[in-house]
Amino acid sequence: MDIRSAFDAAAQSYDAERRSLIPCFDEFYGAAVDLVAEMAPPKPRILDLGAGTGLLSALVAQARPDAEFVLSDLSEAMLEQARRRFAGTTVTASFRVMDHLSLADEAAFDVVMSALSIHHLEDPDKRALYAACARALKPGGLFLNADQVAGDTATMEDRYWRHWFDAVKASGLAQDRIEAAIHRQSFDRRAPLAPQLDWLRQAGLAEVECRTKNVSFAVLCGIRE
Repeated sequence: MDIRSAFDAAAQSYDAERRSLIPCFDEFYGAAVDLVAEMAPPKPRILDLGAGTGLLSALVAQARPDAEFVLSDLSEAMLEQARRRFAGTTVTASFRVMDHLSLADEAAFDVVMSALSIHHLEDPDKRALYAACARALKPGGLFLNADQVAGDTATMEDRYWRHWFDAVKASGLAQDRIEAAIHRQSFDRRAPLAPQLDWLRQAGLAEVECRTKNVSFAVLCGIRE
């Protein structure tokens, strides 16, 4: 099963499992939403990369109902869930079935954001995508990546994984859903935090920082000058 098929298969149950699979859900998504609410200009145009079912966009829309969203994802089934989420709402949203590395927009967005998606890319592709995201931003635009990062050492990585697994087991999530989540992790290509911050700077972003970090869950951000 490839990554597209794995996430197509997960689309129906994906949202219901989020709080179980992300032990720091409120802190993690809250930091991302707060960044957009604070830093985006009036009526921002926002690109959500790897938008999946539209969860991050939906949370941001609550804080910034004036925003226009473009949701992109490799999985058509995931985007279908996003379409259903926004159907009948006042949220302005359009949808793209798109591989991350196909991003070619220039100075088109006030915000480029992503949640739990970029870690599927190999490191050279992460760097290329960060550069493409910087180009896609208008001057002064915000990039944020709410994602999982790797530990700096094998010992740290093992500790990160154990912390996540124990928290998920304690959440009461069904064993088959835990096994499905672990299978999806086989597509992960997580990188440590420090080099990713460097890659954002090398992409041309300023004010680069990690806004919050809870074990492996981190929110990285930067501004296009």
